[in-house]
Amino acid sequence: MTKLTSRRVALPAALTIVAGLYAQAGAAPPTMVLSPGKKLAFDFSNSPNGGVPAGTFNNFGFVLDLNRLEQKLTVKSGQQRKDVTATFDYADCSRNQEALLEQTVNGLAPGTAAFVDYVDIEMIPTKQKDLIWSGGVCYGFRTSSGWHWNLTSTPLTYDAKANLVRGRIWVKQPDVDALKLVFDYSVPTQSVRSVQVTTQPVQLNIVK
Repeated sequence: MTKLTSRRVALPAALTIVAGLYAQAGAAPPTMVLSPGKKLAFDFSNSPNGGVPAGTFNNFGFVLDLNRLEQKLTVKSGQQRKDVTATFDYADCSRNQEALLEQTVNGLAPGTAAFVDYVDIEMIPTKQKDLIWSGGVCYGFRTSSGWHWNLTSTPLTYDAKANLVRGRIWVKQPDVDALKLVFDYSVPTQSVRSVQVTTQPVQLNIVK
């Protein structure tokens, strides 16, 4: 308790000293501003059922292109293209699924490597109103050394006001040129209407 209290006292004192030095120099204290980076928007709303199939083994991967900030893509279930692939994998966010998940994205073209901060997804909810489900989404990312997987799922939540299912995945990885979104088996098949990938122009120091 004593150590924690002393830190709380010392911090304002240190800030006061720094502010005093800038006041003497006649300059304002510096302000830390986080660069917003670039947002890559993927609009799948013209696809059958209003989006890319996702859930109960339906997953999809796509390439990042910093020269195309907005892309409107029509994707069908089972379609494997060079820029996006939607596949039925018989694999979800369970452990030891990496080989199954990777084999369906090996044909993706090279993209533009970037530091990916986070990914926002919007899904059209299932029309079965009496269906109660839970679950989330995990991901894989491709770098110059190959595919890497984080199979810890992030929960999906229902936005009643917008009538959408939403999720935000924190990636925090550099040198990423492609992503794959993977859904828990407990997530029933729905349609991902849009994905927005927020990138940073430079790698940031992350304090965990």
